[in-house]
Amino acid sequence: MKELFDDIVEKLSGAAEQVGKKADEVIETQKIKNQIRGLEKNNRRDLRDLGRLIYEKYKSGEVIEEAYLELCESISEREDEIRSCETELIRVKED
Repeated sequence: MKELFDDIVEKLSGAAEQVGKKADEVIETQKIKNQIRGLEKNNRRDLRDLGRLIYEKYKSGEVIEEAYLELCESISEREDEIRSCETELIRVKED
């Protein structure tokens, strides 16, 4: 009977050790994934800010590379459309 009990305890200890190792692995994996998400978030922010800087140069009349010109013109046209829509919205609300 003692051997059976010792065998069960040994198996439970082994299983508990495996669960502990797996939990450590999950925690470490999550830490790395969080680090990746943080780095990706910072890249998105920096790319957005870079685009904003280029567009501000365009709006102020500075010469920018041809590759950026078409995108800046499209943004400018959409901003004009937005202002037009906002004006129309005000007109509709006043009626």
